[in-house]
Amino acid sequence: MCACGIPCRYHGLTHKMGQRLYKEKKVAKLREKYELLPVCPEIMGGLPTPRPACFTTWDDDGNPIVEVRGLKNGKREFRTEEYIRGSNWVLWLCKEFGVKIAYLMKDSPACDANNGVCGRLLRNNNIIVRKL
Repeated sequence: MCACGIPCRYHGLTHKMGQRLYKEKKVAKLREKYELLPVCPEIMGGLPTPRPACFTTWDDDGNPIVEVRGLKNGKREFRTEEYIRGSNWVLWLCKEFGVKIAYLMKDSPACDANNGVCGRLLRNNNIIVRKL
């Protein structure tokens, strides 16, 4: 969704590249040839916009740990459940609509192809994940 210029990022704005990406030749050609399905795993997991910035790490068993970034009170807060829930919804939609390729934003705790919760889930379920 953020790549399409929808203000759904954690800070409530569009992606810094969002408006431009939507109009780029690559995305425009995809829009002409296919029906695109904009998704946001973070919102689909129940998180609001705006929301605290998070980062993703992985435990030794390959399970995600999503933690709120930069808390000053010394406490740790986690959003793992919401990220997993939203990613599972995205996977469900991909299966329902026969999605073979997902174009996701790089460097996102949810969408990054290598380190994002949703990116990995889709890849592990034989959906090709490409970075925008």
